[in-house]
Amino acid sequence: MMITASTIYMVFPLFFAEHGISNTQSGVLISIGTLAGVLSGLLAGKFSDSFGRKWILVGGTGIYAIVFYLFAFMSKDFTTFFLLRFFEGIGFYVMPVMVSAMCADTFERQERGRMMSMFSMAGGIGQLIGPLSAPYLINGDDYTMYFIFSGTFVLISCIALAILVKETLPNELRVKTAPKIGFNFGNFLDSVKKLGKPFMLLLAAILLYRTGYTLIDPFFSVYMSDVLQLDLSNMSYLFALRAVCTLIFAPIAGYLADKWGRKPTFVVSMALVAIALVAYTRMTQPYHIYYVRALDAIAGVVVFNSIRTITADLLAPEVRGFGMGLYSTISQESSTVGAIFGGYLIDAMGYNMVFLVAALLAGLSLGIVQLFIDEPAETPVNQTVAPMAH
Repeated sequence: MMITASTIYMVFPLFFAEHGISNTQSGVLISIGTLAGVLSGLLAGKFSDSFGRKWILVGGTGIYAIVFYLFAFMSKDFTTFFLLRFFEGIGFYVMPVMVSAMCADTFERQERGRMMSMFSMAGGIGQLIGPLSAPYLINGDDYTMYFIFSGTFVLISCIALAILVKETLPNELRVKTAPKIGFNFGNFLDSVKKLGKPFMLLLAAILLYRTGYTLIDPFFSVYMSDVLQLDLSNMSYLFALRAVCTLIFAPIAGYLADKWGRKPTFVVSMALVAIALVAYTRMTQPYHIYYVRALDAIAGVVVFNSIRTITADLLAPEVRGFGMGLYSTISQESSTVGAIFGGYLIDAMGYNMVFLVAALLAGLSLGIVQLFIDEPAETPVNQTVAPMAH
């Protein structure tokens, strides 16, 4: 599955550009997928707390697979791309919510950091294979084979999940009746409040970091093409470099989170993210991109593992799906904002200014965690949550 997901930011901006889509329009297309993920991630998390994780995960993966086949054979215009990206986001953003919740269900706190890092390592293998194989699946401006292979890889993942993966939500926490249709905003706010102040502050930090980083991340392949003058093959090496760093440093990130602590691991890695983003604006030689990209990738994998581990620590099992869904919502909504404004800011002010804005927001995220969030306790404080639907 990550073989395909790892190539989206590499391939899609170039694919859209081949069909006359501007950077600003490309930002809208990237953002609509994450906007759809706001809805699907939150609802999937909420319902998984009552009805189980597995089949929601399988359903999201199935939708994600189908969309790739539709990209291959449907018309190539903005409206079609808009609709397909929306449904792609619906399917895809169910998956990180469910996987994180299932991992937290399965493993105790003292080993959760290392187990979360195993998920990152599995993704890293996909991130290595995907960017290196993508150029061989694209023939000039013909992306059909790429989309067919991507859909097939995801379909295999969907079948494997259905057959091999077991439900992780304990039976005593599941309900046996169908959910009532409806939404009560007051109860929703009560549910959010009961997740706890530290969790909400963490979400604020994530919002700043993700907004800044996705000002540039969806357009990184265009940056490499327009500014660095790299072809698709050379781009694939830089995307694969991130995967190599993930494979090497994900287990180190998990070990540090378990032994050194969640908070210091987050703070140091976020500082490195800010340094890497500034370094992109200070490169003087073509080969410097490899050093900066490696630093960016190392910092990113440690931050990502730290965020997911802290999030899991702060959430009790009975609200874990809802909390993970809200985390996904904040993360993806910030990605939506970043992608929308990133294309505009790049067109208006250039890439260097966007890198610096992203570095500033990373610094603010670091400050929130350092000043206002303590190291997570052994037992989550949030043990109950108000119902969302009535």
